[in-house]
Amino acid sequence: MSMKQATKAAEQQQIDERWQRPARPLGWRSVGYYLGVPLAVALYAGLNNWEMQRSVGTVASIIFYLAHAMLPWWITCGCTSFFKKLLQAIKPPWIILLLLGHTLGCLLVLPYSNWLVGIYEANWSALDFSADSAAVFSAPFWIYWLRAGVIWVIINFVFDRFVGLPLYRYTIPRGYDSDATAVAQSNQESDGWNERPPGFIERLPAELAPAEVLAIKAEQHYIRVFSPTKEYMVLYRFSDAIRELDETLGKQVHRSYWINTNAIESVHAKAKDFSLRISSGADIPVSTPYQGLIRELARTRRIPSRG
Repeated sequence: MSMKQATKAAEQQQIDERWQRPARPLGWRSVGYYLGVPLAVALYAGLNNWEMQRSVGTVASIIFYLAHAMLPWWITCGCTSFFKKLLQAIKPPWIILLLLGHTLGCLLVLPYSNWLVGIYEANWSALDFSADSAAVFSAPFWIYWLRAGVIWVIINFVFDRFVGLPLYRYTIPRGYDSDATAVAQSNQESDGWNERPPGFIERLPAELAPAEVLAIKAEQHYIRVFSPTKEYMVLYRFSDAIRELDETLGKQVHRSYWINTNAIESVHAKAKDFSLRISSGADIPVSTPYQGLIRELARTRRIPSRG
């Protein structure tokens, strides 16, 4: 077999494997993003446009906004994914991909939007959509672009940072649940990204040595890192960070806290309240399962205990 034939056979095998790969189930976050968001926008707009409801009725009003929200939302998602693959070599920031995808989506959706408006105006003469009909790059077009763009960016920010669905990132951060990143991980595999994401220690600021980490606290998808002088926020999974930290350096003392035992200055126990004061001045709570461990540590190291 020649080199050219071998290369072609290898490419065909990769294509076959891609088609044979089992489909990933969509998690609730993906369903909420692709279906829930446009549905919620359509219901809100349809039920709050009283003038349109008086002219066409509530059902026809909701149908109009469903048609006006669903397809444009999916087209904009597809356009953003297109730019993400197209610009993979330069890897622009997340917000640039959103704006590019939104702009192309507006241009592609414009004929459909004008067609939809025309149908409703033809059937209900009392309706006046003149303010919503737009020509390419006209003033109404840019007004629509700005209004829809603000909604597009805000929703993606919420899903990326708070819901845990980083669809339009080139590097997917650790700390996201597996079902939350099913679509994003699938995109990552199809683009051939196999780099290992940086670990917790690698994500710390350059000026902060691992031994200077006094304590860490889980805050949603982030970790608050306590140092002698500052506090930092690191995007990472708390359980993974604990596994990567030196076991001889510190201990977990709460479901949301890990502490460097060398940083403990005093133990505070009053009734059911049990906490530690660390060298930075911060107070770290200790939950019941870990109180015995801390009492023994305080006894062996002669750490001051205050009631």
